[in-house]
Amino acid sequence: MDRFVIKRVSVQSSSTCAPDKNTQANEPGSIIREAASTSASEPPPKKKVKSWTRQYSDEFLKYGFVKCEQEKGEPRPQCVICSEVLANESLKPSELKRHLETKHPSLATKPVDYFQRRKEQMKMSVKVLNTATTLNDKAQLASYLVSYRIAKEKVPYTCGEKLILPSCVDIVSTMLDGKSADKIKCVPISDTTVSRRISDIAENLELQLVSHLQTAGEFAIQLDESTDISNCTVLLVYVRYVHEDDFLEDMLCCLTLPTHSSGSEIYSVLNDCIVGKYKLNWANCKGITTDGAANMTGKKSGVVTKISEAAGNDVTWRHCFIHREALAAKGIPDNLRGVLNDVVKVINTIKGSALNSRLFELLCLDMGADHSHLSYHTEVRWLSRGRILTRVYELRMEIHIFLLEKKSSMASLFCNDEWILKLSYLSDIFSKLNELNLKLQGKETDVFRHCEEVEAFKKSIMLWQARLAVDQPLYYMFPTLLQHIEEHNNTSEETMNKLKCDIQLHLHSLSSSFEQYFPEENLKNIRDNHWVKDPFAFEKPEAVIGLNLTPDEENELLHLTSDTSLRIRMQSSPLSSFWISVSKEFPHLSKKSILLLIPFTTTYLCEAGFSTLTKLKSKERNRLNPTADMRVALSSCKPDWNKITKDKQAHQSH
Repeated sequence: MDRFVIKRVSVQSSSTCAPDKNTQANEPGSIIREAASTSASEPPPKKKVKSWTRQYSDEFLKYGFVKCEQEKGEPRPQCVICSEVLANESLKPSELKRHLETKHPSLATKPVDYFQRRKEQMKMSVKVLNTATTLNDKAQLASYLVSYRIAKEKVPYTCGEKLILPSCVDIVSTMLDGKSADKIKCVPISDTTVSRRISDIAENLELQLVSHLQTAGEFAIQLDESTDISNCTVLLVYVRYVHEDDFLEDMLCCLTLPTHSSGSEIYSVLNDCIVGKYKLNWANCKGITTDGAANMTGKKSGVVTKISEAAGNDVTWRHCFIHREALAAKGIPDNLRGVLNDVVKVINTIKGSALNSRLFELLCLDMGADHSHLSYHTEVRWLSRGRILTRVYELRMEIHIFLLEKKSSMASLFCNDEWILKLSYLSDIFSKLNELNLKLQGKETDVFRHCEEVEAFKKSIMLWQARLAVDQPLYYMFPTLLQHIEEHNNTSEETMNKLKCDIQLHLHSLSSSFEQYFPEENLKNIRDNHWVKDPFAFEKPEAVIGLNLTPDEENELLHLTSDTSLRIRMQSSPLSSFWISVSKEFPHLSKKSILLLIPFTTTYLCEAGFSTLTKLKSKERNRLNPTADMRVALSSCKPDWNKITKDKQAHQSH
């Protein structure tokens, strides 16, 4: 009792009186106070953590529960009837039995065999679901790949369902087995599906291109407009930009002009696309290449003028080299033009009639000719003149016999030696022009190479004129004409003198036309920047002075020419790649070089794109909107299949 009394007193005294500093530590009151202070400073007790988990037992199957296979932590029971997954705490007989009797009372008395069958059915359904999902995903990707090939080959959408899929089924069933062929049949590839797939791919390619352009900054464009089979005016635009240490060329857009094809209308549609849709800045456009049409080059409302105004600077404009070469080649003296007109009449006489065309083919086969057909002359095709003239000259004997059988008055032309000589010369000179035209075509071209080709041709004309000006003219530069002269030694001197005058007149006209369309001032400006093509030719300081460079650019050029490793790199890499690769080390010199190299020199890509449009939008598909198909067929980017199929739900073909 004393102990309890003492405790009560000590507690009461501790609550009413201040503690004495002389109080001994072993007094009961002090012990109580220490305990109270200790309990006050200690943190609250932690929540009790579960130290064990319930384990699944095979005996739980009699209650209709199996272990959930998809859970990777603690085991949880899953009902084989309703597929409901319970918590681990419910993994005991009483809870499982309560679920069975409450949710499925009619099955509470079923034997274990019944629940075993339900277990097997559930496993089978999960397996089928997983297999079907995987198969659908693969079929969807295969559908996109086939649609991509259809667009690349520019064939109708129905080709997939009517040709590609049946062919694949036949191949797989023959080479493998029927089960593999059944999987192939799951690929959705109907015409509407292919159309949607091509649109998805085109959207992905467009996003990639816009992202590259926004990152690159500076770019150059070439544009041209034409009319398709349904009389719609189509504007095709290609772009060149810097990407990953090289120039990339890609189709920027394929636009339909709603009404007129004037400069204002073209610029309005183009500006809505580039600035409004793609969020690009005209100030980054450093070059425009077009033909010489007024709607493109007009001083007041031309496309080039309006783009320059929007960019706030003088954008470099280049007249297509190929168009200029074709315009220069049109200047033919009347005495030679008459021969060309006669050739066109002969071709139309034979090709204009189906019967005549068949009879002429049989005649050529009987005579063992190298060719059996003639080609139509098309004014707008670059290589047309040279090819038809060469073909008519090679088949001159067959044509002569055929016209005699038809009793045509044009048969006398092929008996006229002077006419044949002019034909052989025209065949040669236009073959030379075709060679130049082919050198100006192609992708990844630069202005220095094209200027060199044009300048070399101008010098060749001057050389040919000099060879003909002597007393004994030489014709080695015209092999067909030379061969004809050697085979027919009886040609009169008067005829040869007249031919010589005609050739000299034509060469003079051709030289004047080339000088008009390729003036010396333009070529001189390119030659003044020849250091871009061969910077190591200016190693000496005095050679750099006359290059019209800023002090920083001169200093960088001298440092660049002193680096032997860069000399080796330039010899083994394209010109554009070299200058882009040194942009960090020589920024001023690299930027000036890129501004000279990035503009296009021709509209070749646009012309090739219109050929693609002609194949896509044919007479049978005249209502096709070719934008997506053109994007997929002409894009240089590769589709990102993961992004394309990420948000698409896979379905089996039906």
